[in-house]
Amino acid sequence: MGALIPASQYRWVIVGYSLVIQGVSVGILIYCFALFSLPWLDEFDASRRDVMITVSVLQIGMGVFGPIVGRVLDQFSFKWVVLVGLATLMVGLALVRVSTALWQVWLIYGTLMPLATILMGTLASQTLVAKWFTTDRGLALGISAMGTSLGGIIFPWLVAGWILEFGWREAISTLMIVAVVLVVPLTLLVLRRDPPEQGAPGTVPGDETPVGRIWTAREILTTSLFWIPFLSLVPLNMGFGALQFNLGVFTRDLGLDDAAAAPLIMISSVCMIIGKLFFGWLGDRLDHRILFWIAIALLACACLFLLLTDTYAGLVLGVICMGLSGGGILPMMGIIFGARFGAASFGRVMGFVMLNVTFGSLAPILAGWVYDATGSYDPALIGLLVLAVPAVIAMRWLPKPQID
Repeated sequence: MGALIPASQYRWVIVGYSLVIQGVSVGILIYCFALFSLPWLDEFDASRRDVMITVSVLQIGMGVFGPIVGRVLDQFSFKWVVLVGLATLMVGLALVRVSTALWQVWLIYGTLMPLATILMGTLASQTLVAKWFTTDRGLALGISAMGTSLGGIIFPWLVAGWILEFGWREAISTLMIVAVVLVVPLTLLVLRRDPPEQGAPGTVPGDETPVGRIWTAREILTTSLFWIPFLSLVPLNMGFGALQFNLGVFTRDLGLDDAAAAPLIMISSVCMIIGKLFFGWLGDRLDHRILFWIAIALLACACLFLLLTDTYAGLVLGVICMGLSGGGILPMMGIIFGARFGAASFGRVMGFVMLNVTFGSLAPILAGWVYDATGSYDPALIGLLVLAVPAVIAMRWLPKPQID
């Protein structure tokens, strides 16, 4: 496809493709989890805590596999990486479909599912887009990151109807068919061209920024270029995870029924899409430290709204701030690390950055533990605000972009 389309135009086709593969992988494994968790409670006679462990092991697995897959993304054809990821997803879904105990689902979600998510999800998409873009990279990463939110809107809507009509096991079978139909033809059609080398024929005019040298794992893990933004992003990931996954109980604490959480989830999804575009667009024009400070300020506002108000309107305002802040995390990661390590090592670096997901996965559990111990989420919210302070200070010393 697009043999005669110049790289300056074809790179936007790549962005569109990345929307699809992220929508499929993240939409199925992350956003549809809440729908499958309900029948699993009855099917496996499990507690809510035990079912929630499933999504935690998925996110922890993503952090563990991230550094390994990141290196693969810098060395092998994206076409085969994505197709292997899809095959892994199919095997995982098929095994979940025939599971007879919750521990079997844990095992699948801790091994196959994280690998599938990384091979054809956010890490793969960001790396692919970064290798096609140097100019307008922030905007491209922001648009690409919208795929996770779009998948979170479309797939749960479909799956909810399928579960009601066919049951959860048959809903998984239908998901498998849809995933293959969407991903295989598009992958074979779009990924027939490799990213152009910067400065080579077909490169975007004026886009002569060097792709950067190849960084070794030891070099990455021993430089402030990596550790300052990595550690600063931890409270941002933890804050978003703690608030997003507890929206339902926040509404219950206000004395509202469970249906009141649905509009909040929709508001959060819309604000995340806006946040991804906003931070992606700003990333090409603004000091990256200011970008981070805007995101952390929005998260702080979300915590303050939840701390200081006890009304649904206050909760809505908190969700708006949380969604805008959370939406900026993915494009901001790509922008900050891509500008400092270059496209050649982008996958390897972002593989290590995915360890941030592990912290995000622990935050909802920690917030729930704080509530069980104190009867309130206030100490957890205050703790998030305290964690944000050193991150704000540390980003003051973020090294400038220096691709060499």
